[in-house]
Order: sequence, then structure tokens, then C-alpha cells
Amino acid sequence: MKQSDEFSVLVGMANIGFTENQSSLSGPNQQEAASGSVASISGMLHYRFKTTEKLAWYGQFTFPLMGGEGTYLAAGGGVEYYFGKNPAKIILQDATTSFTLIPVTRYFLIGGLNMAYISYLTETAKKNDTLLEIDIGGGMSRKFNKWTLRAQAGIARGVGVATTTMGMKAMVGGIFFLD
Repeated sequence: MKQSDEFSVLVGMANIGFTENQSSLSGPNQQEAASGSVASISGMLHYRFKTTEKLAWYGQFTFPLMGGEGTYLAAGGGVEYYFGKNPAKIILQDATTSFTLIPVTRYFLIGGLNMAYISYLTETAKKNDTLLEIDIGGGMSRKFNKWTLRAQAGIARGVGVATTTMGMKAMVGGIFFLD
């Protein structure tokens, strides 16, 4: 029995709200801590591997496709928890016969860690920060005739040297099974 890895290409929106830490401001032009948001149409590459009965590990990369006044990039990984009995494409094979099972509808929860980069504009300067994010969310996938749709949404809380962030991401795209 072989369970397939999956590669997904998704498109959606990322909206990251940020607040500068007051202790990170210094110099003669020190002002109030800035806050705002970075919103963009984003793409996501998602690779799912090491599937067990209910869990699968994943790695993902989020990048801007069409940005506004700032930039948000994130890369990380974590665990997906699946509801139901068949979380992956399964291939059963012996010397003469091959039998493939593909799940029709799956629901899942996501938990993971990301390293992220954010650049943003304040009233006085363009700034950036590197963050460590905790990411949680959920989603579903649905098999149609020749393709499989994946939709997921989540929130991410990030802490960086100069800022703290709270982000929302919603993505939809297709799944490619890697046999």
C-alpha cells in the first residue's frame, strides 16, 4: 500500500496587520509606534508528505502576486489533521493488479510554524522585519472528474524584532497527486 504525496498551487488573499514595538524605536526621529496592515493577492505552494491514518506533514511557501504598499513572504511547515477514513490517495498493487482509491471530500485542521518577512510603510520611512509565526487554520478538498480542489483559511500570529503581527490568509487552488 502506497499513499501519495500531494503538491498544491493556491491563490488567495493575505492580510497582515502589524504594530511596531515601542522598545524597537530609537534615534533622533523617534516617534509613536506605527501600526497598519499589508494586504496582497498571494500565491501559495503547499507540499504534503508523510501521511499516516489521520495526520500528514506539510511545507508551504506564501508569496505576493499583486501587492499594495508592502510585502509579505512566509515559509514554514507543520501538521494537518484529517477527519474521515481516507486522508490520502492510496495505491494497492500486487504482481498483476493495481487498485487506486482517491478521497472525494476531505476536511482538515492545520497547525504550523512559519518564518516570515514583512516590509511596510510608515509616515516617515519604509521598514521591514523578520517574524516567527504560529499558524492555525482549516480547510477542505473536493475531488471532481479530473481534478481536485483545495480551499483553506487560517490566522497567523507573528513576533519579530520590531513588530508583532496578526494575519489572515484564505487560499484556493488545485492538488496534484505525486505517485
